[in-house]
Amino acid sequence: MVKADAVEQARLFELQTIDSTIITLEQRLKNLPEREQLNAIAKRVADSESSLVEARKSLEEVTLDLRRSEVDVESVTDRLARDEKRLASGQGSAKELEQLQHEIGTLQKRRSDLEDGELEIMLRVDGAKAEVARLENDLEGLQVLERELTTRLDSAAAELEREIAEQRSAREGVLPSISKELLDLYEKIRASSSGIGAAKLVGDTCQGCHLSITPIELAKIKGLPIDEVIRCEECRRILVRI
Repeated sequence: MVKADAVEQARLFELQTIDSTIITLEQRLKNLPEREQLNAIAKRVADSESSLVEARKSLEEVTLDLRRSEVDVESVTDRLARDEKRLASGQGSAKELEQLQHEIGTLQKRRSDLEDGELEIMLRVDGAKAEVARLENDLEGLQVLERELTTRLDSAAAELEREIAEQRSAREGVLPSISKELLDLYEKIRASSSGIGAAKLVGDTCQGCHLSITPIELAKIKGLPIDEVIRCEECRRILVRI
């Protein structure tokens, strides 16, 4: 049977309080809301970047279509100018001039159709540019939010890490006042009991499992020497009588 006087048992419970605080702080550090928010933002940033790549690709394609259309219009316009100049000169036979006049009419219609198509492509270019601008603006906003959340996360994490370090330092200060035998028992129980190796006995209730101790067992405990380390019959944690 492990023995420890009241002072040492009190120090053991102080150690448990410190360890419980460390567990709580580490859980808070792990589950900081900014972490989940950053994960969500990171996904939105990735989606936005992917959409922007596609939008820029579409803009490049429609811009190329516009350039091709402009070349087609320029080509027809140049040919039309040559034919009109030739017609105005009056050179050639009546049949040739008639054919030339017919060709000019065909070219004028062709140019009109090409210009209509060019206008439609220009509208598509404007729409593609607007979409790229919108996505760039959205991405910039998300990146600003991501940086703000990262700053908040780093600040909150640093504060919790500082508190954890303080608790670990306090833990080191308590350890020398607890015997190796009692400490080994405590650590063994704590490893298999959700980090709780010692709990107060308040009235007839173990504060570790929050179950009541039977009157017979409680009477037995009260009859034991104060330096005898007792354990809860239900959860097997060390019961500290303070």
